Amino acid sequence: MKNYVKDKVVIITGGTSGFGLETARMLLEMGAKVAITGRNKERLAQAQKDLADDNLLAVGADAVRTDDWQRLIASVKERFGRIDVLVNNHGAGIRIAEVEQMSDEDIQQVLDVNIISVIKGCREVVREMKPRGVGHIINVSSGCAHYSWPSWSVYTAAKAGMVGFTRCLHLEMAEWGGKATSFVPGAARTNFCKAAGIDDDWLEGYPSAEDFARSLVHCIDVPENSFVDELIVWGTKQVKEMLNPF
Repeated sequence: MKNYVKDKVVIITGGTSGFGLETARMLLEMGAKVAITGRNKERLAQAQKDLADDNLLAVGADAVRTDDWQRLIASVKERFGRIDVLVNNHGAGIRIAEVEQMSDEDIQQVLDVNIISVIKGCREVVREMKPRGVGHIINVSSGCAHYSWPSWSVYTAAKAGMVGFTRCLHLEMAEWGGKATSFVPGAARTNFCKAAGIDDDWLEGYPSAEDFARSLVHCIDVPENSFVDELIVWGTKQVKEMLNPF
């Protein structure tokens, strides 16, 4: 069956693990040219070794920093000549706690990593896409964007803001031929909880990063004349145990 991914140049931030790594693996198998980013040099090197593909570019970058975005874009253009798709997959819980326990530094870091960095990246990449009249941005949000849990307020503010931002971004991009998508995953077995210092025993039986990455790839694998506005994907166990999204 024909795919719409072959030969596309795709940037995936946070591409060293979880959804990002598995999405990169699938896109490479489908014939895409993929650039992954990460802040940790060791994990980036391991991801590059794991994927081991001639169409892969690994770039160390911090998505919070504008100069890193500019350096990333220059590296991708030098290697592949253009940018067709940006997947803003990076993000982190930083600190999951009740709002009165969050310091100014905690709040700023959560917002910087989960929404400010996304806005910066979209701004920089749109400047490259617009002159060509084509381009697609997928912003990876969270089920928290639509549902509420205690101690997740600041993280939720960032992820809910991302969905609203992406809708406005799509309308801006549509004026010149671009498009933007929100990918909204529920809980999955990634390293998110471990990085945020949260127990992850409850994730037993939940989808893996690979399970959800298939849906993320679907958001990219569409004709130029169509797009997925927002895709929400849940693990069946989470719906049974935690919420009713219907």
